[in-house]
Amino acid sequence: MMDANEKEKVAETLLMAIKGEKDGYKFYDLLSKKATNDAARKKLEGLRDDEIQHEKVLIELYHKHIGPSIGILPEKGINALAEVFSRGELDKDKSEMEYIDLAIKAELAATRYYQDERDLIDDPEFKAIFDRLANEEHHHYELLQAERDAITGNYHWFSLDDSAPMEH
Repeated sequence: MMDANEKEKVAETLLMAIKGEKDGYKFYDLLSKKATNDAARKKLEGLRDDEIQHEKVLIELYHKHIGPSIGILPEKGINALAEVFSRGELDKDKSEMEYIDLAIKAELAATRYYQDERDLIDDPEFKAIFDRLANEEHHHYELLQAERDAITGNYHWFSLDDSAPMEH
């Protein structure tokens, strides 16, 4: 059983995570609508849909450990994505690469957040969910990093002495 201080800390942690996932959903949704490449749009929609699933899982955890009413979410979530929105739109001055870099930083921040907060309470289900979320966010990070590397041509694989991609 949690005391009042523990319960407050768990509520704060979960609310920040929920806010972060909401921001992620909004970010990827706006980017997917902006994408002109079908493959890119599908990847962005997949990331967007993962964020909404994460939010649902976190809300369920909140209901289990804190109570039925979530109330008002904090202004700042677990990453900087909320800061890129202006009137519900993406900043028109940013480039595609800047958005990818921002998404990479956000996914890495989310990974670290879930890893750092997993031991907040002594509940195996809580720990397992935070571990799973950390792994999923890290997978997003790797996917985005691979996209970034492909776009910039930075994909050397094992050709250490040669800048050409690995031949088959």
